[in-house]
Amino acid sequence: MKLAILIQAFGRFGGAERAALEHYTCFKAAGKDVDLFADFTDKHVFAREELNNITFKPLPRTLADPDSIRLIQEFEEYDRILIHHHVEPVLAYRIVNRFASKTAWYSGSIFEPAYSDMLHGEDYRKVSLTFESTTKSFYGKVLGSLGLALFPFSKKVLRVIDYDTVTRYGKIISNSEYQARYIKSVYGRDSVIVYPPVESGLLSAKTIPIDIVDQPFVMMVGAFVPYKNFQAGIRAMAPLKHSYSLAIVGSGLLKKQYEQLARAMDVDLHIYYGANDSMMHSLYTAASFLIHPSLFEGFGFIPAEAALHQKATILTTRSGVKELLEDGRSSYFCDPTDVPLISKRATELAENPEAAREMGRRAYDSIHSLSEPSQSMAVWEELENWT
Repeated sequence: MKLAILIQAFGRFGGAERAALEHYTCFKAAGKDVDLFADFTDKHVFAREELNNITFKPLPRTLADPDSIRLIQEFEEYDRILIHHHVEPVLAYRIVNRFASKTAWYSGSIFEPAYSDMLHGEDYRKVSLTFESTTKSFYGKVLGSLGLALFPFSKKVLRVIDYDTVTRYGKIISNSEYQARYIKSVYGRDSVIVYPPVESGLLSAKTIPIDIVDQPFVMMVGAFVPYKNFQAGIRAMAPLKHSYSLAIVGSGLLKKQYEQLARAMDVDLHIYYGANDSMMHSLYTAASFLIHPSLFEGFGFIPAEAALHQKATILTTRSGVKELLEDGRSSYFCDPTDVPLISKRATELAENPEAAREMGRRAYDSIHSLSEPSQSMAVWEELENWT
């Protein structure tokens, strides 16, 4: 079987991109005939050094790019095409319109720009730092600006294109039961469940000094956008302000708001803006436990990474990763809007460090199989055995 994997980063490199890269490198290591088509830029290569060690074929970024026509022709030679999470909607439609019988979708989320109101209640223009630049790169400055100005109408058009595309896919693989329910609800399609691979490379990253040395700390990781709901985590830490610090790792527009809220709550806040692998590994290693209060997660790679570091997480109920964990044993599940419960669970873990460590060990036992090659190969087997 000859496979093409396609993913467009939409200006970022998050869990979807890491999962696609894990699938590709695992297939290659197993001697499979696979090519990766992506639009990774120098910015992505700088942030993810392993991209220097792989060969990927470029995906066109504009509708008028002549390479977009040649690309469709190139796909004739592949036995299977895997749309990995997301590519530009019109390109996805063109591919599936011609190659529906051999095109599959590995899904970690329905199309967020069109369905953000359903997923987390926020206008996508407010939560994505790269949406404007990505839109203009795909559709040109004039058409892209018009689409952004008329976004309520543009969103309706995107929904029509996206729905028609998804209903044509020959096969859908969801990264969790949680995601499969969205796909069934929105598109009426059933899907096979294969959990995503979780990279173990952070575990081998270099440990470096961190500046929280005076007292233990709790950690939150993610984009600084409203639906990550970090304000709830800051408020939940208030009862622990005299004994624990709070570290938030990520980037985005809400940094000042987090700082202002922490000062108002008298929480000792440390923000790590754009941490590299060594810093992430060092923080995970030193943290007492994590709080992950997101209003929506496609899967939840951060709690999975924490589990690989044997750290417990107070975890949102709105995620796929919780299907692999057990409330009260390998994690604590909390409605992300229930700040008193999040605070109660944080206090319980803070007052009993050994219980937190034991919960972290159980989390590792539940998650570590996702870092094994067999987890990636399960996707290959689904594609190879698909008739």
